[in-house]
Amino acid sequence: MKNVYLILTVVLIFGLLLIPLAAVEGTKPTQTGQSSNASTQPANAAPANAAAAGCTEFKVLDAQTKKSQTLTRKDYLLGVLAAEMPATYETEALKAQAVAAYTFALFRKAQNSSESYDITTDYTVDQAFANAEQRQKNWGDKAAEYEKKLLSCIEAVDGTALFYENAPILAAYHAISGGNTESAEVVWGKAYPYLVPCVSTGDLLSPDYLSEVKLSTDDFKAKLQALGCKPEGDAAAYIGAAKKSNSGTVIQWTLCGKALTGAQLRTAFNLRSANFDLTFKDGQFYFAVKGYGHGVGMSQYGANYLAQQGSGFAEILKHYYPGCSLQQTK
Repeated sequence: MKNVYLILTVVLIFGLLLIPLAAVEGTKPTQTGQSSNASTQPANAAPANAAAAGCTEFKVLDAQTKKSQTLTRKDYLLGVLAAEMPATYETEALKAQAVAAYTFALFRKAQNSSESYDITTDYTVDQAFANAEQRQKNWGDKAAEYEKKLLSCIEAVDGTALFYENAPILAAYHAISGGNTESAEVVWGKAYPYLVPCVSTGDLLSPDYLSEVKLSTDDFKAKLQALGCKPEGDAAAYIGAAKKSNSGTVIQWTLCGKALTGAQLRTAFNLRSANFDLTFKDGQFYFAVKGYGHGVGMSQYGANYLAQQGSGFAEILKHYYPGCSLQQTK
């Protein structure tokens, strides 16, 4: 089983560049924002139709116990929604999350067809999952109310999934974008026609939209040395040229003459996203970070904002996954 996790880790690093991010870097900054949908490669064989692609239960491998259990679709999605999106969000946003989570599970099930499980609870590779005990602990006296709310949303969209060219999509999602979502090609090096930048201005209203990381010159130098850089001379001269995507994600930043990727810097400096600016002032280095997560696919905060403005779950999903269709599976 250890070999299985080693393989999953390699897949994550290669395909996701997620820093502990996921295809699903979900929920809120206080959680992990690294949720993950970290998926990487498309399923090998596309099912002939939506009904054939459906699944009423999933074999779920617990990341902690290393044991698997079979859960009904509703029970699995309840655990995922509880872990990946605040239960206080609007019902239409929660419905959109339920569809995205189910679709992602179908995508991963197809990828794991040769494994003894369909999906894991390791949020750095798959989707986070909160069992009944964890939900009670997290929600306290609101547990019964929140569970009823989530189950109602799950049942309202039960069996509905996102498809592109007759196959379930890689339904990546994240907590908060930088105002525009990012393309999968920029983040993971692989293009998906439905994972492209889109406007998500509601994210700018999030109290967690901006964050800052401040380091002394000595601390900054130590981090750079760990990355293979050789910081010498004037500290202000450490910062070289940066290359960013149109959405603001750092593709490459040259520091002390060494080109580093945004993913490397996000990991090394524990940044909420790879959408950042770096400055030096009064002996301190400052990272000004926008958003939370990899920025690909649906922004959860953005989805909630759209729901507050009156958008239904279908409209939300079509906004964040352009060109995809909603289909009913078995």
